Amino acid sequence: MKSLFFILAVMLFTTACNQHIIPSNTPIVNKSIVNESGDTILAGHCAIDIMYKNPYKIWYDSNYENYKVDSNKAIMLQPLLSNKTIEIFMGSWCGDTRREVPRMLKILQVAQMDTNKIKLIFVDNSTATYKQSTENEEHNKNIHHVPTFIVYDTKEIGRIIETPLESFEKDLLTILLKTAYTPKYKAIEYWIKNVSNKNKIFNENT
Repeated sequence: MKSLFFILAVMLFTTACNQHIIPSNTPIVNKSIVNESGDTILAGHCAIDIMYKNPYKIWYDSNYENYKVDSNKAIMLQPLLSNKTIEIFMGSWCGDTRREVPRMLKILQVAQMDTNKIKLIFVDNSTATYKQSTENEEHNKNIHHVPTFIVYDTKEIGRIIETPLESFEKDLLTILLKTAYTPKYKAIEYWIKNVSNKNKIFNENT
């Protein structure tokens, strides 16, 4: 019973907080940086076509081509995606990003979503700037796993964290229909928003 109350509290708290999250408005930079391991990675707001080029196209093309889109669900998604924005926080160094982002982009393409409404934000994996972008687009958005797909209708209406619960098509439909949806790692989001942030404010005021 206690666990049930905790889950409900987490859902209610996260929903209230998400209502205040809006898309980033930073310009496309298509920036590459060298991380602390000496690898060249993408950083900040980049265009989709940056992944059509080497070395990124090697993993992008294979995962894009090998994914079979649920065309029936994609047709259902098409009208629901009108006037929506999807912000994807991702790492060109990250295995989950390399697998899941091409799949999501293929679904959105089949659903004919406006590519101008899809924002790719690449984050670093260096120790000092872990899960951070060059323009701090992740600020106050609780990006703790990548990829994170945030769906907006002026403000956030839901997010898929790292991997979908069922499939991207089904999870997106649930979010866009504004049905109750609980992504992975809800306890982490609760801790960040309800515990960590309060401790930070307390420490700043003492």
